[in-house]
Amino acid sequence: MCAPGWWERMVEGPNDKGAERMKILVNVKLNDRQMEALRALGSDLEVVRDLDPERARHEMADAEVLLCFQLPGPLSEAKRLRWIQLVSAGAEHVLEAGVEATEITVTTASGIHGTAMAEYTLGVMVMLARRMPLILRESERHQWKPSPLRTYYGDELWGKTLGIVGLGAIGRRVATVARCLGMRVVGLRRSGGAEGLETGLVDRVFGPDGLLELLAESDFVLVALPLTTETRGLIGERELRAMKRGAYLINVARGRIVDEGALARALREGWIAGGAFDVFAEEPLPPDSEIWELPNLIVTPHMAGGTMPYLDRALELFQENLRRYLAGEPLMNVLDKERGY
Repeated sequence: MCAPGWWERMVEGPNDKGAERMKILVNVKLNDRQMEALRALGSDLEVVRDLDPERARHEMADAEVLLCFQLPGPLSEAKRLRWIQLVSAGAEHVLEAGVEATEITVTTASGIHGTAMAEYTLGVMVMLARRMPLILRESERHQWKPSPLRTYYGDELWGKTLGIVGLGAIGRRVATVARCLGMRVVGLRRSGGAEGLETGLVDRVFGPDGLLELLAESDFVLVALPLTTETRGLIGERELRAMKRGAYLINVARGRIVDEGALARALREGWIAGGAFDVFAEEPLPPDSEIWELPNLIVTPHMAGGTMPYLDRALELFQENLRRYLAGEPLMNVLDKERGY
């Protein structure tokens, strides 16, 4: 993909009088060091950082490139916008904003979350298996139950089966870590089959029609799918009832993939043993949501993929894509607007 206006800039040269500078709007909280790294990529780049909602919306009107989590304004107002680099892996919000009907290229940050997501998943699996939610509640009360210590005995991950619903970059990284812990790993991917997966990464790969079978044989189930029309509400009552009573459900993808009403019933009535959710249909999770009170559910504030190196990795990806954009080369992580990821 060549950037519109790219050839004209190359012919005129970045320093020719009258040559137009390419405006890049940064609507992400980059520090001064990171901003200087962007500006150093070319003297013909006008790099503007603005986090104020109204000013950012104004700046987007004549920007050619946008680096952001969320769009600062309607796409209809961005008359010169040609490329959006998201610093999130999910892109449903820009699709809902109507980008599918435009010529704007969208690239995502897919792939930069793998390590953080794998560590989060490992952490909550250990916590759930070792009964840490119960133990931490007892610690807050400053007491242990006077019953035998076996009350606090948990299980081990070794030998357990992890079912990964979505074998993208995150799912594959989690599979790698889980196998190092002696877990059996099964996965589900849209295309089915193990083509393109590293040898030995998973023990079995299911297609979409194998979801119930994957759920039935897994001790832990990780949801790591993008939110699309096909995956919205994918995990409901039928799917939760297909899981083992002693199994745990972990969602690091998008809240609307799981029916939260069915999840509440599953946990209250013991269809499954527990879970960990980092994403919800409504965020922030309202204070009066029943989800806060569900038994044996670890609730975290959409932070599974967020670590201190996150923005550095996102910036590295953007810098490489910007180099490609200016050189007229294909970009990395281009959103397939029809598939939704």
